[in-house]
Amino acid sequence: MNENANTWPPNQRDPRLFQQPTGPMGVQPPQPLHHDPRDRDPRLTDPQGAADSPWRRTQRRSRPEATEWHPEATEWHPEAVSYGTGPGGEEHYPREPEPYGQAGDEQGYDDRYDTGDRFVPGFGDYEDDEDDEDGHPRRARAARRPPARSRGPQGPRRPRRRRFRWIAPLAALLVILIPLAIGGAYVYHLYQSKYHPADYSGPGTGYLVVQVPSGSSPTSLGPQLAKLGVVASARAFVLAAEHSSDPNGLLPGFYGMHLHMKASLAYALLLNQKNLVQVAVTIPEGWRLSQIVAYLGAKSGIPASAYQAILKNPAQLHLPAYAGGKAEGYLFPATYEVVPHETALGVLTAMVQRFEQEAVQANLPTAAKQVHLTEGQVIIMASLVEAEGGRVSDYPKIARVIYNRLAQHIPLQLDSTVLYGLNKYGILATDAELSSPSPYNTYKHPGLPPGPIDNPGAAAIRAVLNPASGNWIYFVTVNPKTGETLFTASQAQFEQYRAELEHNLSQGQG
Repeated sequence: MNENANTWPPNQRDPRLFQQPTGPMGVQPPQPLHHDPRDRDPRLTDPQGAADSPWRRTQRRSRPEATEWHPEATEWHPEAVSYGTGPGGEEHYPREPEPYGQAGDEQGYDDRYDTGDRFVPGFGDYEDDEDDEDGHPRRARAARRPPARSRGPQGPRRPRRRRFRWIAPLAALLVILIPLAIGGAYVYHLYQSKYHPADYSGPGTGYLVVQVPSGSSPTSLGPQLAKLGVVASARAFVLAAEHSSDPNGLLPGFYGMHLHMKASLAYALLLNQKNLVQVAVTIPEGWRLSQIVAYLGAKSGIPASAYQAILKNPAQLHLPAYAGGKAEGYLFPATYEVVPHETALGVLTAMVQRFEQEAVQANLPTAAKQVHLTEGQVIIMASLVEAEGGRVSDYPKIARVIYNRLAQHIPLQLDSTVLYGLNKYGILATDAELSSPSPYNTYKHPGLPPGPIDNPGAAAIRAVLNPASGNWIYFVTVNPKTGETLFTASQAQFEQYRAELEHNLSQGQG
């Protein structure tokens, strides 16, 4: 109320409350920078302004000089409680600090409270009772603390490092570029290999014979020519065939070619049948039929399957009648010339015809009667001599041993026949092999086996027809490497010879 007991307008306060004392010269003395929290704010009578009154906040945040500091208390900041007047005379009140992590940047602090090391007057930044060595007052505990930007809820925070931030984008770029570079190089290599493959530039040098198997195509023959060094790459040979006027004109046979030839020249050479050459194949004495077929399939330019198909119907070979319809024993071992465009039937027929020629020269029908054997028995015995003999000079003696055992009805007991019946190779048969029920087991079955066990040569056939004289019933090739063979009529001596053979085999002489 005013002096006249009149009430002031609702929105106005008593002016006397805000009158400032003046000095002698009428100049107002400097205003204090701090309000005494003990002075009540007249505005507190206003219910609307009471909650946001600076005196109310000052009461909640008293000065350090007036309030005892406790370690357990929440950390305080000088700038949060000091206030004063600005340049224009207006009053500045501290703002209520926001909860940590709700204002400012994502790190949990607010730039509004970052004062650094600036001095806030009137808040006790110096302690009068503490001086440093030079006599200067030390800064208060609050001034020695790190600025608010570097502190977090758990203590001092390290400044964020912005160094090496370029590594992540660079790594991402490399992850993209490296696979692209590798893929590009691979695609380029494929393109070059397919459309611009390696190739030689001239007609080549040297000479070699190349086999073109039956059914070959540029695709299947190209790798073989590249491996032999005839062309630089299989792809170049395929492209040469594709660009040729006769891409499917390859014919089986053997061709004389050169090394390091241009692919187009190499393909043109194979199309010219004048370049076909004959191939010589040599069949050793004593080879089995299975060995001969495998060798011819590898060396004659005709696949082994073609020979096997002919042997399933041996009648077309015109075998001798005493062969019993089996080619084993009647493919005479010798050297044969396989001419261009030869067939499997032609090669096998030539071998049978060569046997017939040898039989005529040996006068086989008449000579067989003289030794009391049939033509077929002569060939069977000749195959045994070929398989057991070490030296050709011993063939007649081996033949005599077989004659003597047959005459005395003693089983031949030849390991070679046992192994043949089991389709195995070796010198000595094991005990398990000796007990096999095969008809070629001459330990169990007396007399000659049912057929030849290999293809004998002329020396073995003549040895059967002209055996040596002697009473031997045993023989042992004691040294397989040198072919040394010993003969005896004594079983005890035979056991000694056999022990010597086993010893030599154990020493690697087999």
